[in-house]
Amino acid sequence: MSAQRQFRLLTVHYGLYQLSFAMAGGFVGAYLLKLGTPLPVALGAYAALLIARFGLRFVSLAIVRRVGYRGSIMLGVTLAGCQFAPLMRADEPLWLLIWLLTVSVAESLYWPVYHSAAAVIGGASRGRELGIRTAVGALVSVLGPLAGGLLLARFGPAVDFGIAGALALCSMVPILMMGRIEAGPVPGARESLRGFDRRGMLTFAADGWMASGLALAWPMVLFLSLGSHYEGFGIANAGAGLVGAATGLLCGRGIDRGSRDRYLTFVTGALVLSFALRASASWSPLAANVANATGAAVMGLYVPVLMSAIYDRAKQSGAAYRFHFAAEAGWDAGAAAGCLAAAAVALATEMPSLVILPASLGIWAMYLCVRGQGGTAGARFTQAEATSAG
Repeated sequence: MSAQRQFRLLTVHYGLYQLSFAMAGGFVGAYLLKLGTPLPVALGAYAALLIARFGLRFVSLAIVRRVGYRGSIMLGVTLAGCQFAPLMRADEPLWLLIWLLTVSVAESLYWPVYHSAAAVIGGASRGRELGIRTAVGALVSVLGPLAGGLLLARFGPAVDFGIAGALALCSMVPILMMGRIEAGPVPGARESLRGFDRRGMLTFAADGWMASGLALAWPMVLFLSLGSHYEGFGIANAGAGLVGAATGLLCGRGIDRGSRDRYLTFVTGALVLSFALRASASWSPLAANVANATGAAVMGLYVPVLMSAIYDRAKQSGAAYRFHFAAEAGWDAGAAAGCLAAAAVALATEMPSLVILPASLGIWAMYLCVRGQGGTAGARFTQAEATSAG
């Protein structure tokens, strides 16, 4: 099967899976708050999920070795689609624990394999491919929040979560149509701790630390700033998605022309501004909407810059799955620590929007890790570098 067809099928899968997340997964934090969960406790629950996911990665190695890469993606998607049943009763500690474990296993299986597949499939026009994926994700983030907000407000969580779960299962069809995923051998537990790419792991750790504020804490802050209304929350995210789609395509083309470092400098400054705007979101719903739209534009630039560097390094390593296994562990560690820092801020202040500020400390680390990797063809590192990193 041609690399281009593999890329198309993986992109279709990504679009359907992200639509499922945008309809329901993106509302999980808001749903927990609606159940009466305090913001610090909700952030602590996310930290617990990430810590569990970190530990379960070693269990996932045995599963991936047994069922293969495509089988692992499909198993992860199946579990992700089933997470909404226990989530419905997350106000009870036992069901909250079951939800945390279900999501932890699902994501420990899914994300390292998905990123490995994205790294080894295509790559001739990495920036363009990532621009397309970012645009697809951004457009999905328009339809998903609109539909999710409407369904939650008018019909309740059972209908919204049920449809989202069905969409997640439908996203397996393109995976079934794909050819073999050449992501290298599945490492053993000991082997996975040796020879990993330190720069890749640190890059993902910095991204995870920032994501604790931008992807986990911010949606809950936005929900509270908009009066805890599902429909308003969905409309705000839908409008932001339109902005993110355009910037993602623009940045992807620039990366293919060898302009990654130029975009990186711009993105770094824009991230600082984005954090500042989001930190002031508690002042008014208008401020929250402006911060949300501005942040989506920045993320449309940031994601292609970051992931083009990561995917190039993963592909050049010759063992994409081992690379992403270690990198994702770094992401979990960074995001869990960031969530705990945000929870501490939430306990210390009455302004919810300030909880995202600790995540801004990851900007400089991300810049140092990505800088100097050039354009699409510029990401090269030797096997000696990878080995010495372990």
